[in-house]
Amino acid sequence: MGETMRISRALALAGIDSRRKCETYVQSGYVKVNGETVYDLGRQVDPETDVVFFRGEPVVFDERVYFVLNKPKGYVTTAADPHAKRTVYDLLPRALTHKASQPGSNRTRVFPVGRLDKDSTGLLLFTNDGDLANALTHPRYGAEKWYVAKLNRAFDPRDGKRLLGGVHLPEGFVKIQEFHKISQRVLRVMIREGKKREVRRIFSATGYKVISLCRVSFGPLKLGDLELGMGRFLKGPEVRDLKQFLTKKESRDD
Repeated sequence: MGETMRISRALALAGIDSRRKCETYVQSGYVKVNGETVYDLGRQVDPETDVVFFRGEPVVFDERVYFVLNKPKGYVTTAADPHAKRTVYDLLPRALTHKASQPGSNRTRVFPVGRLDKDSTGLLLFTNDGDLANALTHPRYGAEKWYVAKLNRAFDPRDGKRLLGGVHLPEGFVKIQEFHKISQRVLRVMIREGKKREVRRIFSATGYKVISLCRVSFGPLKLGDLELGMGRFLKGPEVRDLKQFLTKKESRDD
């Protein structure tokens, strides 16, 4: 016998989605436990002994996997886009390709945490840890995301107040939380949310065009000296930092 837990948490740990999304899946009748459709969010399951199906497919409770990639320009952050010639999954080790995992397979299905647009580069985390993915991307918990942005012209210090003051986009109010000037045309900026092309659109509203954009950190993770297009599994201390981030998130959520 292993650890029993709520069905939504078990699904999130299996990498299906965030815990809240998994609750919706349960209430919608997409989940079966030992052949019985489950609607009760309080249902307890033991991943070691119970047989769980999601949308007709068996749920495989793999060990948690954390893989970081330095995404190059020209790759889209998706598993399958009929219009995309190259996706970030083309750069992953074969054992982490999106088409796994099947029962008995030695592959593990992982998902990207957040996105980087096709023209952006930098840190992209892949994991099958749904709870962690939710903690890093949910606006409520404000994980710091640092980027290095190169602009089309020299940055005017007088525009700093507008960056920090924020701009209105159709999705809502957004702003740069903090920035540091590296050179005349290069800034290091931090945001806490993650709306589509947010950094580029903030600069555009302020009168600049972003020529290149690289994410250098996400929450406790740092890109470091990882070469462009290369990836690696996280080291023990990095995983511990991620777990601590998740623990803090859950304590605030309770």
